[in-house]
Amino acid sequence: MTDDSTAPRSNRRFWITILVIAVVFGGLFLLGLLPRLRREKALNAESKTAATAAPVLTVQPARPAPDSTRIELPADTKSNRETFVFARTDGFVKAWYADIGTRVRRGQLLALIATPELDQQISESRANLGLARTSYNRLRSVELPGAISKQELDEGQAQFAAHQAAVNRLTALQEFRRVVAPFSGIVTQRNVEVGSLVSTTNAEGAQLFKIEQTDTLRAFVNVPQNYVPSIRPGLTTDVLVPEFPDRKFAGRVSRSAGALNTSTRTLLTEVKVANRDQKLLPGMFAQVRFNLVRTTPSVIISANALVPGGTTPQVVVVQNNKVHYQPITPGRDFGAQLEVIHGLKGGELLVINPAETLQEGQEVKTRLAEVKKPESPAPPAAAPRFNDPDRPRVSSPLDGRANP
Repeated sequence: MTDDSTAPRSNRRFWITILVIAVVFGGLFLLGLLPRLRREKALNAESKTAATAAPVLTVQPARPAPDSTRIELPADTKSNRETFVFARTDGFVKAWYADIGTRVRRGQLLALIATPELDQQISESRANLGLARTSYNRLRSVELPGAISKQELDEGQAQFAAHQAAVNRLTALQEFRRVVAPFSGIVTQRNVEVGSLVSTTNAEGAQLFKIEQTDTLRAFVNVPQNYVPSIRPGLTTDVLVPEFPDRKFAGRVSRSAGALNTSTRTLLTEVKVANRDQKLLPGMFAQVRFNLVRTTPSVIISANALVPGGTTPQVVVVQNNKVHYQPITPGRDFGAQLEVIHGLKGGELLVINPAETLQEGQEVKTRLAEVKKPESPAPPAAAPRFNDPDRPRVSSPLDGRANP
């Protein structure tokens, strides 16, 4: 026979077990939920604080450009004076006395031309002159009044004068048998040989010699428009050639074209270089280094300060902890740095890498950009080629370094 009192006791134990398990799980759930709720509350509070707090922007001051800048421009070198020597009479080369490389003085004999045809013409002209003189003297000797008219006497005198002028002209041409140097210099071309036929023409290839004066050379430079206001006669320069990497040749601006080339917007400028030791040769490739004084003030900024996009160049300036978009007029591009011609005066705090979300008048906080220093010295760079077309021709105004 079963005891009826055991059934209620079993039911109580079951429900007590269920209740204990529920309490245990409930406690564990609360232990895990409460910290999570606290973290979410803290994160929400931080997000709300961050949303209302002023953003911190990295800024860098704009720097006024120095009073001078240095540029290097390619140049073509020519002799101070150069000319081709042509024959001024027809004939054959009888002899020549100067070859290429020969230094000659003004008036020195270069070649002698034989002129047989001219000599014959002079003989004929002198014979005609003698006949005209005799005829004229005969007319003058007539003393009988009315024997000859005044017109006949004048015609005789005119014929005599014409034949005299013809003789003088041919005699002057005969002097051109001697080909002489027009000025002191060096013979750089000789295009004649003994027996060569020469004539009075200046056609291509008809020149007998070429003479150049190399004690002073001329370097012709095309100066870009933005540097033209600083170019003036007397400005000193340095002329550099790759064959003498350790030497600078002193030059001086002698003149300029006075007008810009409409195709390139450059000013043709002539620089004279003393060449007494004859180290420089005409035709050498060279570069002219100018140290130019700025005629208008400008400002140098970091290239990262430009606002990306947009049709108008502008930067973000922080004034009294507020954002202001400032339009600018950029000048030369130095890569990491940029020249500003108008829009900034220098000293303004410019936002580096400005975000598109910045709004005009927004309150912000600033921190100066840090200049990173290399942890270890960089390996030495290879020496640049002197005439490398990719080599920068203008040194950055603020880095204080010069082009080698």
